[in-house]
Amino acid sequence: MATIKLSWAVTILAVLVLPATGPVAQAPEGAPDLSGTWSDPPPRAEDNFCHVGCTVGARDYLSQLLEDPANLDRSYAELRQVAQRFNSSEFIPSHLTEEALANYPFDPRTSPSLTQCKPWGFTRQILAPHAMELRQFDDRVTLYYSEWTALRTVYTDGRALPANPEPRLLGYSVGHYEDDTLVVETNGVAADHTNAGFAHSDQLTAVERFTRSADGSRLEVEVTLSDPVTLVKPLIMARAWGWAPGEEIYPYEDCVIPGD
Repeated sequence: MATIKLSWAVTILAVLVLPATGPVAQAPEGAPDLSGTWSDPPPRAEDNFCHVGCTVGARDYLSQLLEDPANLDRSYAELRQVAQRFNSSEFIPSHLTEEALANYPFDPRTSPSLTQCKPWGFTRQILAPHAMELRQFDDRVTLYYSEWTALRTVYTDGRALPANPEPRLLGYSVGHYEDDTLVVETNGVAADHTNAGFAHSDQLTAVERFTRSADGSRLEVEVTLSDPVTLVKPLIMARAWGWAPGEEIYPYEDCVIPGD
């Protein structure tokens, strides 16, 4: 009898210590497999240029500079600076409204994320450097960023974006698959600054397109930003991550207020 009681006790204890399990992350049938941990970009000049996001226009301009035989004797650092000047003095201003131009480029000292260690807004967070974990489920996709350990949920269950939602830091997102691409639409984003030097309003909308390379080693995103208050035409930005299986995301404790 004592042996039977001990056996039941061991069984009950085993049940109690088993971790709670949730839905298993797995790409829906027919959808591209984008799940996993992705981190710093692959070793390409353009990817390094876009480590914290860049405009596609500036990235393509840098590619032209690098491929021009006339620039063979010029260093990457020099050509990168040329592309950055083109981006800040010509390309981005050509997209801005008069209202946005009046405050361009914005003073980073006015950004709460820098002066008060507050989490980044949507446009900076989605192009943040370092690791990002993407998980796919039947009804949603989650994106977990190492910067600020921010978590986004993108609903892929067919729902529409909310109409006139209350703005919040990372907005509201829905998604769907188009062939090998995950398309994410976002609205309801709180007004904030971008990493491109201009502020956006709470009327900003975004369309992100995630694709994985054929060899599985890189994940690319292009995001089209539209804002009737600050942009006269859509602005496309981009970045890439490298495949990083096994890399972990830890609680974010890296923010230091300037001057502290």
